[in-house]
Amino acid sequence: MQNLLLFITLISLSTASSEDASNPVAAGFSLREDAQWVTVEGNSSMENITKEDARRLAIEDAERNAVEQVAGVTVSADTLVSNFTVSSDVISAIPYGKVIEKEIIEEDIKIIKDEKRKLPSSIYYVKLKVKVAKEKGNIDPYFKLDASLNRTVYKDGEEMQLKIKPARDCYITIFNILEDDSVLTLIPNRHIRDTFIKSNEYLLFPDENMKKMGINLKVHGVDGKNITKEKIYILCFKQPVDFGNKFEEGIYGTYKGTTAFVKELKREVVDIPLSERTERFLPYEIRKE
Repeated sequence: MQNLLLFITLISLSTASSEDASNPVAAGFSLREDAQWVTVEGNSSMENITKEDARRLAIEDAERNAVEQVAGVTVSADTLVSNFTVSSDVISAIPYGKVIEKEIIEEDIKIIKDEKRKLPSSIYYVKLKVKVAKEKGNIDPYFKLDASLNRTVYKDGEEMQLKIKPARDCYITIFNILEDDSVLTLIPNRHIRDTFIKSNEYLLFPDENMKKMGINLKVHGVDGKNITKEKIYILCFKQPVDFGNKFEEGIYGTYKGTTAFVKELKREVVDIPLSERTERFLPYEIRKE
């Protein structure tokens, strides 16, 4: 049984629903088969970072190149900043396409000799086969989402709190993306089924009333690792969207290990038009002393 890295302790919670959320459907959203496979390369300097981080950055570089190739656009640093993207998952929030599958063909550490420097430098190199699905429609500039964590670096066992404010009435879904890319659902869950939130009102999760009921978000790192990197993925929709039971509920301290992975989540999200949704990735680290 694998430990869940982010869990909620629930003693008792009953939530009155404003609608029948047991079967929220997103009418007209259908999966497409027009995703495209491309072969791309990516690199990252290994200077002052770990091998693990260099590998991750090289893969992200390759994924970014894949989106550029399929969508026919250049993904600049300004694009990433304007879309509230962070390096821990840059490719997921680019508004042109999403990487829904990838295969590593080759990876290596290469030594680069530079005449201007006395010592050679190392780069992490990857070659990937990547499947990219283009986004549909255009972003609604008035449908924005303000979201933050109470901190970005936690000690093992510390409590997390989310602060969320949408610019319009919407329906919220919150996922926890673990370090191995498996995905757990935090909201909705068996206790919280009404996912409707009003515009320009802050949702604190958990708030003080929830804490009194026994709801606590505590983070725990992977056994044997000093630093664990995870993400909170927040999606807001103009109408209810049902992801079914593919993504295991993550509101307890353990999970069965049968949940789907982030590539399945991206495959479903990319088929919801950009005008119908807004999203935020909130990365965080868990450090063991």
